[in-house]
Amino acid sequence: MSDVTEQPSSGYWYADGRSAPASVDVLNLLRRYRESERRMRARTRGSMGMGETDLLALRYLLEAQRRGISLTQRDLVARLQISSASVSVLIDRLVRDDHVRREPHPTDKRSVYIVPTTGTDHEVRQTLGRMHQEMVSVVDGLSPDELAVVGRFLQGMIGAVETGAAALDAKIESDGATV
Repeated sequence: MSDVTEQPSSGYWYADGRSAPASVDVLNLLRRYRESERRMRARTRGSMGMGETDLLALRYLLEAQRRGISLTQRDLVARLQISSASVSVLIDRLVRDDHVRREPHPTDKRSVYIVPTTGTDHEVRQTLGRMHQEMVSVVDGLSPDELAVVGRFLQGMIGAVETGAAALDAKIESDGATV
């Protein structure tokens, strides 16, 4: 099996004749990064025995815990953009597998906080810690000017993707309305 990452890209995806070769090269590097990250997430899910949404929920919960914030099921519904019923099933699964626990809300007796377990925090650190250290090392090696350029680039890419997603959503909605 040949290593596709070693071969120069044709730039077919961006071959509209308007982009400079350097632009196509950067966009192809970004695509390679996304694919690399996708494969890493798949390996992480496999090693932890969970799905994409489960892992994403744990990320949100661990991030909130690190900031001293407690999340409820409703918070996860909003963050994951899935139904309340789906989040209930997800939480039941994470509780069953000892990744999270439910804790009573101190003022709202009808609500509970969803809290990651210490074991889950440790497992995530063991699974992803080295890679995260290497990524931080890459970022730490950039000058302040380089960081500003990278930040501006990534914000621009986020905006471009979100604008494209909004246009696609509108097209899907209008196509669905005519069916």
